[in-house]
Amino acid sequence: MPSRRAYDPVLAGKASAFLIALPKGKQKKVVQLAFKLAETPFQIGDYTTKDDQGRPLENILVGEWLFTFWADHATRELRIMDIAEV
Repeated sequence: MPSRRAYDPVLAGKASAFLIALPKGKQKKVVQLAFKLAETPFQIGDYTTKDDQGRPLENILVGEWLFTFWADHATRELRIMDIAEV
């Protein structure tokens, strides 16, 4: 049986804008963390919020970074809506 591919991290506009404003070294770290998060798309965050459509968004603190995301299981993508440095 072939192995299932991991989910792909997909950044929303707000998350992308945040990422490209970071210095190169921090960009690399955040991208690595995004791919790491996508390896476990069913995880529960530290707390949950909702978007404008009422969709639950997981919020998880990873080191000094807060990621807000939801898993799109139909497309096998981890939709990262926001990233913040805390």
